Amino acid sequence: MNPHSIQDVTASASSGNGSNLTVTEGNENVQGYANLYEYYCQFNGEHWDRCYNCKLHFSSAEEASAHFKKTCPHLWCTRCQVTFKTSEDCEKHLQHGLAHWPCGVCSFDGPKVDAQEGHWAQTNHRYICRGCNCWYEKRYWDEHLRTLHACSRCHEHQENEDERKKHEREHIKAAGLFQCIGRCCREFKTVGDMYSHLESGVCESLIKNADVLHCFAVHQAAEYLFFKDRKGILKRIFEGKEVSSNPFKCPGNGCKENFSHFSSFLRHTTGKKCKFRFNESGPESMLTHMEKNLFVDVAISKIRTMAENTVSSIQVHAFFPENLTDRPRYPIVPDIENLRLNFTGMARSYHAVLNEMIIQESDDIKEPGVLKFRIPKSFNRQLGFFEKSFNKASEAYMTQVSSKPNPRGDVFVYFQSTKMGHPGWKFLGDADELLKLLRVMFKYEMPSYEQYY
Repeated sequence: MNPHSIQDVTASASSGNGSNLTVTEGNENVQGYANLYEYYCQFNGEHWDRCYNCKLHFSSAEEASAHFKKTCPHLWCTRCQVTFKTSEDCEKHLQHGLAHWPCGVCSFDGPKVDAQEGHWAQTNHRYICRGCNCWYEKRYWDEHLRTLHACSRCHEHQENEDERKKHEREHIKAAGLFQCIGRCCREFKTVGDMYSHLESGVCESLIKNADVLHCFAVHQAAEYLFFKDRKGILKRIFEGKEVSSNPFKCPGNGCKENFSHFSSFLRHTTGKKCKFRFNESGPESMLTHMEKNLFVDVAISKIRTMAENTVSSIQVHAFFPENLTDRPRYPIVPDIENLRLNFTGMARSYHAVLNEMIIQESDDIKEPGVLKFRIPKSFNRQLGFFEKSFNKASEAYMTQVSSKPNPRGDVFVYFQSTKMGHPGWKFLGDADELLKLLRVMFKYEMPSYEQYY
């Protein structure tokens, strides 16, 4: 076979003997080959008429194919009908040959690039970024989007993270959707549905109905939107007591509707029965206030409470049940000391992540408080250690103790700063809440640093 007959391969010589050639495949230069024959052998192998391993010659392609399939399959390419001297050469051909477009994840090998991309699209073995028209494996996909601040919807690359968030909000607005202000990234058809999600307590931000009530009540407009005395309701909220069953009232002309939840109130104001509407975009409007402050207020409150416990050391003790003769059927937890060590390690990580936080409540009711990370890269590493230590302690606890309170033995976590303590299951619950809250915060505020975790 004449190597000069290779389709889409051209060469230009700079000397008479052709010793210096620039080989071109289509529109791309393929450097590093002395001549076309070397390039041909690298990618298309030798002619089918011989087997270098068995020292045999063949008179037809069918005869060669039968031999290689049975005896030397590692030296034969069925699609291209060519043979190779070594299995390494054959492997290079299968990876880089002009008629081979492998998946890279599974064993699929397409004859053309269209087949390869169609396979990736069907199997999700790779994802295409419409912003740069390149395909990425899953392990590189998230990092690519973060590094280039790519929109999660259209993949358009942005200059920075603020520009990306602004761009994505335009998508959400254009679609008529509302993104959760609890930063869990869920989207809802109406603002009422979004607040119902928060009030139910299922949001990753840990926001609950009491938090929505509190944030609503501190806004000056609440004076006109509460059915009863605002200060009295605020007092009950601060004391952690239940408020009246229907605290919200609609101020619309001739409207006497009362509501148990803010979400119900919002659904009412978007209906046709009442003409009252919330200002959705004013800098001092109720909805703007809720969007700016609700998550931050809840996060600051929860993290500040947890941080107060970590000013001084956290001690973990193992304790055993008293009067064992009263409960002969319950043996003492055999590895309670090892369990205590797991909790001690988690307590250190618990303390470390809170030390990386800057927490400051706002002096101005119109402005949100401050909740930042000292060094994002360091914080993310500490958060990773915390997550691993939590999983280890939680798994050990469920295996050895499994119920609360357990008469077979337990661990007790003592906070030296506040002189308070929790049994193991309670401390695990607090640590789980803190972990979820910090993960939501970090993912929302510093997505580009996720690569360090």
